[in-house]
Amino acid sequence: MSEKHTTTEYQRNAKHLRKRVRAAWDNGDDVACWRCGRLIFETTPFDVGHLDPFGGEGLENLAPEHRSKTGVCPGNRNLGGRSGARITNAGKTRTKFQGPPWV
Repeated sequence: MSEKHTTTEYQRNAKHLRKRVRAAWDNGDDVACWRCGRLIFETTPFDVGHLDPFGGEGLENLAPEHRSKTGVCPGNRNLGGRSGARITNAGKTRTKFQGPPWV
């Protein structure tokens, strides 16, 4: 989990957004994934995603999204894993294989 997900502001706002989503479902309203625009059903686990990955932790930057990959949506955890791997791998340099020294 990144540092931005451990801040008090993010925790508070994510909890508030989850309550809003559950209230919408209780009222019979549809909830759409911000990433793909398709519905998130009550039985489907969802995550609180960042509209702008470099934005803040305020409610204006948070929205519900599919947790896992669906037919058209890459899913929050899938993209998060890719982003983390890209950041990790960017710091590594590739070296050219030179073979063993005795050859």
